[in-house]
Amino acid sequence: MSTSEQTTTSPARNHALAEALAWISKFAHAWKAIEPAPHSLSIDGFIIWGPVLYEKHRNEDPVELAVQLYGKSGEYSRYLYPGRPPKSGDALPTFAPKV
Repeated sequence: MSTSEQTTTSPARNHALAEALAWISKFAHAWKAIEPAPHSLSIDGFIIWGPVLYEKHRNEDPVELAVQLYGKSGEYSRYLYPGRPPKSGDALPTFAPKV
């Protein structure tokens, strides 16, 4: 593969990655803005949860989605709130189609 071939494929991959990271960042910062105790939130937890959300919701507004999902991080709450016991009502959002 020549150098020019590598250059033509790299920007597309970088653009997709940059787009995903920007979406995840908007979601994470919106969640943090809603959080009444932001000092207890580990923004690093979105490194794990963010790609999952992005795959399912990339065409949705990340700020609106953060508002809708706030408090429903389910199994990801251990990453978002390390050291805090999970809430009993903190259910993982379901992504299956409604029947």
